Amino acid sequence: MIKEFIGTGKTIEEATVSAKTGLNAPLTADVKIEVVEMPKKKFLGIFGGTDAKVKASYDDGTKEKKAPKKAKKQEQNKQAAKPAQKKDTPKAAKPAPKAEKKTEPKKEKDFPQNVDLEVAKSHLAKILEGLKVEGASIDAKYEDGVITMDLDCDDCGIIIGHHGDTLDSIQYLMSLIMKKNSGGYVRVSINVGDFREKRNETLQSLAKKHAAYVLRTGRSYKFDPMNPYERRIIHTTIQEIEGVESRSVGYNQERRVILEPTGGVKPRSNGNRRGRGQKPAAPQVDPNREQKVDRADLPKFGKIEVNKD
Repeated sequence: MIKEFIGTGKTIEEATVSAKTGLNAPLTADVKIEVVEMPKKKFLGIFGGTDAKVKASYDDGTKEKKAPKKAKKQEQNKQAAKPAQKKDTPKAAKPAPKAEKKTEPKKEKDFPQNVDLEVAKSHLAKILEGLKVEGASIDAKYEDGVITMDLDCDDCGIIIGHHGDTLDSIQYLMSLIMKKNSGGYVRVSINVGDFREKRNETLQSLAKKHAAYVLRTGRSYKFDPMNPYERRIIHTTIQEIEGVESRSVGYNQERRVILEPTGGVKPRSNGNRRGRGQKPAAPQVDPNREQKVDRADLPKFGKIEVNKD
């Protein structure tokens, strides 16, 4: 029978020693070592990271005992030994129906009543230091599970990134840090130089512009991939426009919003354009037009003049 034990450690060597110690195999046993998971370093030395896992196993030479099977003949004999029920015997009462279980409504995520805003500021300052941003002032406030942080600095472009991608990543990291620090669900929202307000106005104008295109052409429009916060702004703006509806498609980083006319997309028509391989349509003739008749007295090849000399 094979015996095994999985040990953990910061390195492969430490995990191997832990696995062999926990296995406690004889000195003569042929111990096999298998690396289950490689170690991962912590990001910024704050969170994340996993220890290495190593599995040690050996065969002790004994066979595994199997549970005895029940004999079919014994079951058949027991069934045959039971007396047949008479017709006059009353039928057994039906069991009472089980009471339906009441489903309790899902509870909202519990967020802590208070958080340490100074810890949030210090971690954000470390991230800005790694981005080589100097002279930044940070203000923070906490309300209903959301830490709102206002950041003012000279070089805001490196913090915001392309369409706010870098800023969204910093917010995600800060949310993980504060969730671990406070022991509850905490969301961090960072605003740099009124970027959020300007981005909201841009997204609302884009939603209205492309909604007008959908209403005019009857076709759909697909936005570029967006984060959940920006998709929510698009959906909220489209809800106020009649004749247009929005939905999200895709997964993870490729999830995006599609605008469509209410009732579905209209099929495209070819119009007056002729497709390849199609013959041109024959010209239509007015049936009321007077038809010309050839005269018998006219020469076949027209009038021929002959010089008389």
